[in-house]
Amino acid sequence: MSSCVISGARALRFIAVGALLALGACKDEPPPAAEAPAEVPAEKKPAVDPKIANAMAAAEASARSESNTASNPGAPPPNGILGTDAAARELAAGAAATIVLGGEGSSPRVQLGAERRAPGTAPAGKLSVSYRSGGSVMPTIEFDLKPKLALAGASAQPATQPASVPSAPAASEGNVILSVALAGARPAENQPGRLPENARAEIAKLNGSTIELVTQPNGALIEQRQKLSGNNADLEPIVTGSSEALASLVLPYPNVPVGVGAFWMIKSRETLNGAPVIAYRMVKLTELSPAAASATVAKLSVNTRRYLIESSLPEAGLPPHQVRRFESEGEATISIKPGSAFPESADTVDRFQALATPNDRPNQAMPIRSELSANLSFQR
Repeated sequence: MSSCVISGARALRFIAVGALLALGACKDEPPPAAEAPAEVPAEKKPAVDPKIANAMAAAEASARSESNTASNPGAPPPNGILGTDAAARELAAGAAATIVLGGEGSSPRVQLGAERRAPGTAPAGKLSVSYRSGGSVMPTIEFDLKPKLALAGASAQPATQPASVPSAPAASEGNVILSVALAGARPAENQPGRLPENARAEIAKLNGSTIELVTQPNGALIEQRQKLSGNNADLEPIVTGSSEALASLVLPYPNVPVGVGAFWMIKSRETLNGAPVIAYRMVKLTELSPAAASATVAKLSVNTRRYLIESSLPEAGLPPHQVRRFESEGEATISIKPGSAFPESADTVDRFQALATPNDRPNQAMPIRSELSANLSFQR
């Protein structure tokens, strides 16, 4: 697996492919689909314009050349699994997310993101989360978000995270923790099906759950973690999904002004369904509206591709196993005012599919699928 290293530029080309895994049903026979590269459906459109991908590749190659850093020509792993050694070469455990700017876009240009995230109270927000796993559908749940910003090391009751996720190194001076308390947990008005009578009471037990995103002052993610409140472990995927949605939508931004047509790539260590992954996120500024600087809102499109670091998944109920193939992609839209660290509104859909085999039944294929949809907004 050590030869399957993804350079940022190569990963960007792979993001553009956007192929879904062809996963078979569980059956006791050798799973040929687990060994062969996934086919790209003819009608599947690329998630990213190839011109953007090529431009980003050139930008990163130029940046590496200027810094006298040797370029690694390795291709992305066809099975979607990096392995720990290759992942460490892509982005070391505990390292902050990186940004590669591919183009500054046209004039007028604005400075996105806050220069620094200072300690204090952040704007209140709302989050709606819907989670599907295989044939199971969780209720769509809405939360009121009560965020605070504190210097790393100042959190009195740190949240928890899966044991498989490496902890960040000792807090660096200036790093910030975005701590978000989940309150007002309630069923959304629109549900995928009829809820049992006690659903509202069970969902309310999620009140007091917390999410923490450890970032650099500019918002570059270092670590994410969460803590479930209440005693209903069946609802834990909602809290985990809420954490992953925040990590996908509260992003760092380039340190120079950008205009329509600007694009950049963010590479970060994150979790997906609790599993450690490296995410490659292509962001493009699609619109600045209206023209008045005081009221400008930037609209962004985001395409994400993730690669599994370890060849197993920490999902409850899974027997000891090996993941043979992994595919994860996501799409998001974000509206944000210049100078703000938090989006006015954002939507994301993230999917993953995996093919695993139990250690004691290596000829049995276990397809695993999930989809997370989230809507996020912050008050002004």
